[in-house]
Amino acid sequence: MTIQNTEKTKKSFKIDITLTILLLTMAVFSIVAIQGAIPLTSSTVNGQDILIKQGIWFVLGFSLLAGLLFFGIDRLFTGVRVFYWILMFLLFLLFLDRFIDLPFIRPLNGTRAWIILPGIGTLQPSEFMKIVLIIITANVVDEHNRNRTIISFKTDMLLFANVAKYVLPPLALIILQPDTGIPIVIIFTILAILAVSGIKHHWIWAGLFVVVVALGGSVYLYNTSPETLASILGNSYRLNRFHGWLATEKYIYSWGNQLYTSLLAVGSAGWTGHGNETVLITLLEPQNDFIFAVIGKNYGFLGTATVLIVNLLLDLKLLAIALAYEHPRERYMVAGLLGMLLFQQVQNMGMIVGLLPITGITLPMISAGGSSLLSYMIPFAIVYHMSNENKNKTIH
Repeated sequence: MTIQNTEKTKKSFKIDITLTILLLTMAVFSIVAIQGAIPLTSSTVNGQDILIKQGIWFVLGFSLLAGLLFFGIDRLFTGVRVFYWILMFLLFLLFLDRFIDLPFIRPLNGTRAWIILPGIGTLQPSEFMKIVLIIITANVVDEHNRNRTIISFKTDMLLFANVAKYVLPPLALIILQPDTGIPIVIIFTILAILAVSGIKHHWIWAGLFVVVVALGGSVYLYNTSPETLASILGNSYRLNRFHGWLATEKYIYSWGNQLYTSLLAVGSAGWTGHGNETVLITLLEPQNDFIFAVIGKNYGFLGTATVLIVNLLLDLKLLAIALAYEHPRERYMVAGLLGMLLFQQVQNMGMIVGLLPITGITLPMISAGGSSLLSYMIPFAIVYHMSNENKNKTIH
């Protein structure tokens, strides 16, 4: 009887058409945007090669998505700790390369974040780790809530400690690469899961207060005592990001150049943009961090608004699926995925128009990058499963 029910469930699996259309639309946006970035890439970068690889990564990504749906998503939750320790080993190798020159690791711009796969390309373990941490944290929160009898500061602290023992080790190794973009994404992702985990609301307000004070305090110190801010940041490069953000025109030929050129690209494009072949400015990594500026330059307000709307529709679709789902573990996972997507979308688009400081955070599903693209297909497989369960529940 169980087998028959299982076979019936498999046969009645219902693909979420809306979600599929949104993901395919993001893929088209990515390919078109990267193709438009080719004239802006430096002479040392093969833009056509990046475009072809991105197309291949999308094929592999959707194949991975289909494979995960076929074999079942339960294994993602039960076997996630195995992948966690594999990724921890790879992150440790990247750290070890600081002291021993390993043949399969090549620093890029002073950062050791990629492992070379001969004949394939590169693998960025931190991109997969941020997804693994979403699933692990969802597991930890679900187990904690099933065993908890009361809600108290003590039980909340126990939950924080259980989450921290998984999050802090990889976070430290990623920061040491050095990389600040992905650690910030991970922190906001974990906070999003904890915010819906049932903890006391005092923690949520305290967290928001810390974020506001940290950002506002940094701006205040920059304007009143930059030496103090420099000592707190502990790195002149981080302070230079504030120079580029808050005093763009003063540092137009150095730290403010990236923001100035992106503002020029977006601000001069009008309603429909300058077109793909027009080269008005040069951008550093136009296919990655500044892909939104490329879209603005080429397609103007209509192009950027369309990308913004599709991103918003994807976020709302994920939220709708999660709200309709019965089981909390998967809902926690979607909360983390939504937190990750929203933060990256707001940060990437915000930095292009000068609302936020420039960081190395890319635009999900649109910026070039195989590791990032493949990693996102893992939680999307879980979302497809949730959507199918919602539809079958409605029918029955």
